[in-house]
Amino acid sequence: MRAKLILALSLLAISIGLKATDNAHYYKSANLHRNPSTAWFDDKHYYEIEDWLLKIDENIMYGDANSCWDKDGHSANVLNDTGAYNMLWSGQNVRLDPTLEAIAGHPQFILRKLTELAAANTDDNFATLRFDGKFEMWESNCQIRKNLKWGLFVEGRVPVRSLKIKNISYTDLSAATGPFSQQTVEWIQFKNNFNAILNEFGYENYNQAFSKSGLGDISVLLGWEDIFEYKDDDDNDVISLWLTARLGFLMPTGERIKTDYIFSMPTGYNDHWALTGSLELDIGVLPWLSIDLYGGFTWFFDDTTREARMKTFSAQNGHIFFEKGDAKEDKGTLWYLGGNVKFDHFWEGLSAIVGYSYNRQEDTELSPSNTTLFPKDTVNTDSRLHSWYTHVLHFMLDYDISLHMKKCSKWAPRINVFYDYPVDGKNSYKTDMIGAGLGIDVRW
Repeated sequence: MRAKLILALSLLAISIGLKATDNAHYYKSANLHRNPSTAWFDDKHYYEIEDWLLKIDENIMYGDANSCWDKDGHSANVLNDTGAYNMLWSGQNVRLDPTLEAIAGHPQFILRKLTELAAANTDDNFATLRFDGKFEMWESNCQIRKNLKWGLFVEGRVPVRSLKIKNISYTDLSAATGPFSQQTVEWIQFKNNFNAILNEFGYENYNQAFSKSGLGDISVLLGWEDIFEYKDDDDNDVISLWLTARLGFLMPTGERIKTDYIFSMPTGYNDHWALTGSLELDIGVLPWLSIDLYGGFTWFFDDTTREARMKTFSAQNGHIFFEKGDAKEDKGTLWYLGGNVKFDHFWEGLSAIVGYSYNRQEDTELSPSNTTLFPKDTVNTDSRLHSWYTHVLHFMLDYDISLHMKKCSKWAPRINVFYDYPVDGKNSYKTDMIGAGLGIDVRW
C-alpha cells in the first residue's frame, strides 16, 4: 500500500507541472475541472471505477459581461480590451487604389486624408475611439463516459455555444476643440463615413451585432482511474486516493473567427487540432469530505495557412485592421491548475463543492505569408494574440437520487446547479456562468 501511495503522490506532483478540453476561453469563465459525481446506488462509494459503468452528463449554462480585464489587467468594457482604438494610424501602409483614393468623398480618400494628419498630430487622444458593448452566451455541454475494464474508460465531450456581441457604440475621446480635435474636418468626415469605410474593406457596419451559434470543439479521450486506500493497524480506512488520468484529441468542429465582423469570436479554438490531457487526484479525508487537486493542458498542433486581419503598422491597435492576408497561426498552449473541496453526500444525496482554478493560454503567434505588407514583428504586437488568464471560483450543489431508488436499480439520475465566478484576469472577459445539469449513471 505504501508503494501505491508514493506512486499516487508522485503522479500528482507531475500534474502540478503540466502546462483542457474545450472549456476555458478568454470570453468565459471555465467550468469546474473535475470528474462528474457518481451515484452511490447501495451506499457504496466505488461505482466510479466499476467495469462497464456508463455516465451521461448534460449541462446548460448562461453568462454575460459588460466588462473585462484588458491587456494591462485593468477593468474596461469588453470591446475595449485592447485599449482605446487609435484610428489616426488605421490607414498606415494600407493598400489603396490610386484612382479611388483621388476621388473626394470616397472612403479611401477619407481614410488617406486622416492618415496624412498623423505626422503633425500633437494630441495623443486625437482620432481615438472607446468602444462599448455587451457580451452574452449560452452553452450546452454533453459528456459521455463509458468504463471498460482494469480502470480504463473512454470519454467524449460535445459543447454547443451561442455567442453574441450587441449594443455596440463608441465614444470619441478627442479633445472638444483645438487644431486636432472633434472639430477637425478630416476626423468629422471619417466619423460620418465610418461604416462606408469599414464596408470598403470588407467589414460589416461597426454597430452590426455579431451572433454565432454552433458546435464548440469535440474531444475524445482515453482515461484510467483507480483507488488507493490507506488503512490503519485495525484495517479501518483512514484515507483514500482517487487518481484519474486522461489523454486524447480535441477536434476543430467549432466555428472560426470571421474576418467580416469587427468583434467576431470563435465557438471553439479557431479551427485547430489539439492534444489534450489531465491528471486529477481526489483525496478522501472522511467518508463525507474529500479534497480534489487537478491540472490539465491542451497543446495545439501547428496549423495550415489561413486568412486573418493583421496590423500593418506598429501604432495600430484595437479590433479594426483594414488589411487581411494569409498567415500561419501557432496557437499558444492552454493549461489549468486548481482544486476543490467536496462535502460528499453530507445530507442524504446532497453534495456541495467549492473550488478554484487558474486558467491560462500562452501567446499565439502569426506568421504572415506577405511579410512586406505584414512585418511579423509588427503583426505580433497585437495584444489580442498575447497570453490571457483568469482566476475562477467554482460553486456546485448536486443531488444523487439513487439513494431514494430500489437497491437493485441499474440506473440512477443526478441533478446539479452551479456558478462560476471570475475574480481576476488579464486579456479576458468578466463572464460569470450560471447553470444546471442532469446526469444519469447506468451500471451493468
